[in-house]
Amino acid sequence: MPACDWKLLTSILITLFAIGCDRDSEGPELAVVNGTIKYQGDPLENAMVLFLPDTPGDPSASATTDASGRYRLQSATSGNGAIVGRYRVTVTARGPDKVLPEGQSLSGLPGGNTEPGEPLIPSKYFLPDTSGLIGLVESGKNTIDFELTK
Repeated sequence: MPACDWKLLTSILITLFAIGCDRDSEGPELAVVNGTIKYQGDPLENAMVLFLPDTPGDPSASATTDASGRYRLQSATSGNGAIVGRYRVTVTARGPDKVLPEGQSLSGLPGGNTEPGEPLIPSKYFLPDTSGLIGLVESGKNTIDFELTK
């Protein structure tokens, strides 16, 4: 093979390699995910929403709801949005933390004088295996609302 053919082939291979590397550096596809969480028809304020991916190795995404029950997901490693895919979803909402009496501690360590507040929703929503909530994140913008019941 003539020398110019090797140079051309080498140039093409380097270009293809660079394109492939550039694609990998962008990371997985993120999609915008917004939604509303309601419990018994009312917006659920200050609830923690967690999307746990079905695909091993993909990062989770989470948000906290505002006064209107609205949320906007943030990926644990990639910023705004969530990676396209299927997720098991948990929602956690509790009342204010309870301050323990002087001298009592949950952990026995300094600063451990509070315990979590009472659940504001059924505790089944706190765990991915019992919540029954699924989120399917597709390319582009997504609105994923959840209506929680007793």
